Amino acid sequence: MATDITVKSRQSLTMTGVSEVLGFDSDFITAMTDDGKVEIEGENLKILSMSSETGNLGITGRIDGVFFQKAKPPKKGLFK
Repeated sequence: MATDITVKSRQSLTMTGVSEVLGFDSDFITAMTDDGKVEIEGENLKILSMSSETGNLGITGRIDGVFFQKAKPPKKGLFK
């Protein structure tokens, strides 16, 4: 599933394709997607909704940045 991210007026963020939230506090949220890890930085961040069934995540607060890390390719060879 592809990951789509929508930020509205730097006050709310919606994301699809989320498999789990790895960590969160009021300044930083980390989520895992099929496309890799996504980190959201800001202030007064709150998770409004998270559905593991649909992969939808909703966040409010001041969004200062969204950072992406590529998904690591599966290991090949004898020592997986």
